[in-house]
Amino acid sequence: MLNKYLFLDINGVLDTYRYREILKKYSQHFIDENGLLYDPKVILNLERIIEATDAKIVITSTWRLYDDMKALWHSWGLAGEVVGVTSTVLKEKAIGKFRVHYGHRGMEVEEWLQNNATEPYNYAILDDGDDFLPHQANHLVLTNPYDGLTKEIADRVIEILLR
Repeated sequence: MLNKYLFLDINGVLDTYRYREILKKYSQHFIDENGLLYDPKVILNLERIIEATDAKIVITSTWRLYDDMKALWHSWGLAGEVVGVTSTVLKEKAIGKFRVHYGHRGMEVEEWLQNNATEPYNYAILDDGDDFLPHQANHLVLTNPYDGLTKEIADRVIEILLR
């Protein structure tokens, strides 16, 4: 049986600017006691991916820094099972005379796969940023942070996970 993993960013994928504008228009907050309020259309598309592929979720978002992402995911009532979060892999970059450390999501995904994935496996990366390794390009699906996870994007993720 092929194991499937969905590496998932949250802001710009599930948390969309479009939905924030709608909430703002009606004077509603985009955050509650459990965290962000997610775009219902986007959540339906996430559910489609999980139902079609039975993929396990690995959080790559900065939300992964919360103590118990699995419990937070459950409190949000979102589809799927969170099986892990990526660690922070720092890369160094020179800016003038300064050395800056920053995260590199592609390296973080690579490390998680090497240390946690059960063979055989396939994976998809769903993000609104392109900080990934060249060999991950066939697994990466980018969202527009305004619209997030659309039906068309969900279809591409499903296609990747089922190949």
